[in-house]
Amino acid sequence: MDNFAAQLSLTLQQMYNRISTCEAGLLSPVDIDRGLNLLKKLGYPTPLLDILPPESYERAFPLANPLSKIIEINPETILDLGCGSALDGFFCFHSLPDLVHILGVDASSGLLDEARKRLINFPDLAAKMTLVEADLNQLERHNPGSFDMILMNGSFNLIYDKASFFQTISRFLNNHGKILIYDFLLIEDLPPGFTDEIDNWLWNIGGALREDELRGVLNDVELKLISVEELERIDPVASCEILIAKKTACH
Repeated sequence: MDNFAAQLSLTLQQMYNRISTCEAGLLSPVDIDRGLNLLKKLGYPTPLLDILPPESYERAFPLANPLSKIIEINPETILDLGCGSALDGFFCFHSLPDLVHILGVDASSGLLDEARKRLINFPDLAAKMTLVEADLNQLERHNPGSFDMILMNGSFNLIYDKASFFQTISRFLNNHGKILIYDFLLIEDLPPGFTDEIDNWLWNIGGALREDELRGVLNDVELKLISVEELERIDPVASCEILIAKKTACH
């Protein structure tokens, strides 16, 4: 890992650990949707949101609502990379009757601690969910097993070396599994020097790719882009639902 990647990982970990102890939640000085308001805006079902007290959502900051796509695919095992306080895992547990196991991975011990406290009140979920602290930029050190789905909801563009990352996580995907990503793709070129500033990566834009760049990276690691659905355009990026599979599963 080079110096920039190492500094990015450290900055992300520190930022999300601060968020986990901040009473006002994520990015409180910034006038953007967050927490329960954001979840409602993204279309998370009200019956699911009513299961937990409103304060459970103060630090929620997903990029999109993945539940309808996950329910369509109906995986039995999910690896949630960048799971934060594991709200998507919680919702999946209540939405997928055949779900066997969820492994949530995040670099923030503070957010994972929030998830563990929630699990105390849901023993059935606790039996199916495992939470692990790990740097997503160094997953090559881990061997979590094989999964039907790898989910990344707003965490993919925080990965520095995406080719190496895909090479690693393809080992965690079973032959007919899917990688489901919600993040930004570039629709315009970024200003010169933009990607050299770590702060620009923290907003998920510094690490964004164009769709053709993503296809090229996937081609080099024997993965295939199945579909890209644009959800919202916020120049110079568009938030997208990205579905990926192994090439051998597409023949």
